[in-house]
Amino acid sequence: MEFKQVIKDRISIRKFKKQPVEQEKIDDLLATMAVALSASNRQKWRFVAVTDEAILAKLTVAAESRPPVSVAPLVFCICSTENEEVNDSGLNRGTIDGSIASTYLHLAAVDLGLGACWVGSFDQNLAAEAIGLPEYAKIISLFAVGYADESPAARSRRPIEEVIAYNHF
Repeated sequence: MEFKQVIKDRISIRKFKKQPVEQEKIDDLLATMAVALSASNRQKWRFVAVTDEAILAKLTVAAESRPPVSVAPLVFCICSTENEEVNDSGLNRGTIDGSIASTYLHLAAVDLGLGACWVGSFDQNLAAEAIGLPEYAKIISLFAVGYADESPAARSRRPIEEVIAYNHF
């Protein structure tokens, strides 16, 4: 698929078919995240692909049983292994880098014909326990992925004039 079309077609999918995602596609998504840009090329992250039903059930509890996590056949845990360091602007490097990798994941999923949804609201401790996360790491986001079982209309976007500027805010 053409890159700009992937960007335009990207939409959050919250309902998935029961069909599992093929291992080849999971590996492709992991490889795509692994080449995401990161601050000073630190790559202080770990991407955990979860397909095990027992672990998915625990992640569902961590996400308060809300779709898309509760219905996805595959959930990625985007983890940062660098959570204390901030950049010169005062922003956490691990959160930024994990967010960049999450964006790569979402666009790659669309390119592979999959639906995906970024989940940023979940119980960090329950999710961490579910995947055996070490204490020094933190889950930045959960990412539900699978074959879409819905075709939602694209949400409206603010007029471009409201979100861009040249030279001054």
